[in-house]
Amino acid sequence: MSKASEQDRGETPQERGLDRRSFLRSSLAGSAAIAAGGLITACGGSGSKSTTSAASGSTPRKGGNLRVGLTGGSSSDSLSPFLGGLTAIGTARVQNLYQPLVQLDNSGQVEYVLAEEMIPKGSTSKWVIRLRKGVTFHNGKPFGADDVIYFFQQQLNPKSPLTAGPILTPVDVNGLKKIDNYTVEIPMKIPFGSFPEQMAALYWVMYVPPAGWKQGDKPIGTGPFKYESFTPGEESVFTANKNYWKSGKPHLDSLTVTDYTDPTSLANALSSNAIDGTGFLTGTQRAALQSQPGIETVVSKTGSIQPFTMRVDKAPLTDVNVRQAFRYLIDRPQMISTALDGYASVGNDVTSPLDVDYDKSLQRSQDTEMAKHLLKKAGYDNNLTITLYTSVAIQASAPLMATVFKQQAQAAGVTVNINQVSASDYFGPNVYTKVPFGMIYYNYSPYLSQVNQTFLPTSPYQETHFNDPTYTKLYYEANKTDNPSMRRELVYEMQKIDFNQGGYIIPAYPDVIDAYRTNVEGHVGSAIGEAMGNFNFEDYWLSS
Repeated sequence: MSKASEQDRGETPQERGLDRRSFLRSSLAGSAAIAAGGLITACGGSGSKSTTSAASGSTPRKGGNLRVGLTGGSSSDSLSPFLGGLTAIGTARVQNLYQPLVQLDNSGQVEYVLAEEMIPKGSTSKWVIRLRKGVTFHNGKPFGADDVIYFFQQQLNPKSPLTAGPILTPVDVNGLKKIDNYTVEIPMKIPFGSFPEQMAALYWVMYVPPAGWKQGDKPIGTGPFKYESFTPGEESVFTANKNYWKSGKPHLDSLTVTDYTDPTSLANALSSNAIDGTGFLTGTQRAALQSQPGIETVVSKTGSIQPFTMRVDKAPLTDVNVRQAFRYLIDRPQMISTALDGYASVGNDVTSPLDVDYDKSLQRSQDTEMAKHLLKKAGYDNNLTITLYTSVAIQASAPLMATVFKQQAQAAGVTVNINQVSASDYFGPNVYTKVPFGMIYYNYSPYLSQVNQTFLPTSPYQETHFNDPTYTKLYYEANKTDNPSMRRELVYEMQKIDFNQGGYIIPAYPDVIDAYRTNVEGHVGSAIGEAMGNFNFEDYWLSS
């Protein structure tokens, strides 16, 4: 292989197309994962077993090569710590080569990784990060403060900001201070009380390389596996990091991640024992795999969202009565049953259901008479026609959800014309953030992080063009306080605005379905919406 095919080609987020983030990630298997049951449910055909190592009661076995299959890869794939996680298959790779300061654990809460602590210093306008000691990069270099400062400098380079740039704008990059080899002081331009959870949000790809690492260099991280080979769009091979800072891990000798062109070929690969595991399967695929001996499936309830997006600055959705009417039109359980095969939890038009500050009192059921009343109040009495844009690029279930919405809206005299856009065009420059009425998909993010992504005038992915000065002020007030009770009150106020005035309809929180050969141990489900337990392959082992 040439160097260009083995390593990153040095593309910037702008060259890769940062707006395509949702498209690339959601097209992993071309479908939403969908399921019912408890947080993590294991089901399978003959020979199915428990989903977790603790439940299996077996001791991890050393050795072996784990073969993972996924879709969504292309010739532009990268092993860059700054870009590799733009796709889900990219995340599967970089999650095992590199590590972040913090990440979301399988329950959606902040988990410290390379950082041991992130605490405000006096106020939320200044933070101190204390780093984990005894960590080395794959080339033997000790990890420390210089690497973290370099990371922030690269992400916030004013000439070419990287993937995390939109979320880290409060950081005063010129004021970064090394206290000692394992302590960094981070000043903020404005208070940033949600700094740790915003750093942990999945989409920002905040993996830390060694100071001085440049695009095109050999991948060097602190993760459980080391770079062996990489052919973009085809296959990557990693070997165990024998000097990994977590004692006894990884259990495997090597990890191979193979790209498949479509979900059908992926499922066939698992059935024929060409791979050991995969994720993001459909309910139909799960049903087929369950009947096969030697395969088990894992279903995870998640905090992911698959909203209908309403531009609040485009008629007729400028009228809050219309937006509320559309929410009341939906029979949510029926939509889940029909479009998602029952594989989802009921959503109530507010994001981030796993957040400790999520207001569970906000619930909405179908009320067709209320919808008619609100539409009549807005001047539409059985005479409203609107176009809904959708695509399989969002999830395979998206066009089905659109069809169910169309059918349910008829009861209130609303005519919905569906425009199904091609997968290659939906996340282009003129569709998903431009159309008045569309659809989107996000893995779970903590609430203030999701707001920063989507609902502020400065948000990089603002499908709804929501711009409410009261709401924005509440966001900044919530980031100013370090009092948990006060912050919760402010967040609850924001969520009431989402519920009553916002631009999202969230009828469901989709589930995720993974599948494995029955000799794969150590795997768990994940509530954040990523596949295969967040690709945490350091915990996996092969029983035979």
